[in-house]
Amino acid sequence: MTDSNFPSVLGADGKIDLTGGLAAEGDQPRSTSRPSGDAWVVDRDRRSLPPPALATEAAAGQELDQASPDDIHREIADHFALGDYAAALYSAELQLGLDPDDESARQYADTSRARLETRYTTRIGSLEYVFNLAVPAAKVKWLGLDPQAAFLLSLVDGQTTVAEVLELCQMGRLEALRVFTELLDAKAIVRVA
Repeated sequence: MTDSNFPSVLGADGKIDLTGGLAAEGDQPRSTSRPSGDAWVVDRDRRSLPPPALATEAAAGQELDQASPDDIHREIADHFALGDYAAALYSAELQLGLDPDDESARQYADTSRARLETRYTTRIGSLEYVFNLAVPAAKVKWLGLDPQAAFLLSLVDGQTTVAEVLELCQMGRLEALRVFTELLDAKAIVRVA
């Protein structure tokens, strides 16, 4: 027998003891009160919804977690300062949904929209450029496009300028520019003229 710092799995009687000697000899195995073999029945109480009193307390706690307008304005300003205009626009639009007369949020939203449009237009190059599909039409379905992107892609034909595609797609201008740059980044389209 070798000396070891690890507990032996063999008990005094030579049987395997997986508790490492921690179980008392008089302990009986715990019986389960499962009338059936269905674990769902046994654990039903554990998985049930919290009592209504606890649900009410949780809802009250969530109300306290709501940010104040100053916190929201600080968040918008932080996103804007970091150049994350999409997040700044999102936060500003949420604030405008709560308070449509919030002039600060409106200014951030308008400026963020303008900066995003400039960023997307710069990425495209010029709205007078013409693009065509860079993938075979049969493989377009494998790009995993949402319906808006698929419709915009269907307008890219090698003859229509980006400006014309933006007018035809019936999306908001900023959203259409975003989708167009995503298609460009995914190498689904390529500039031809």
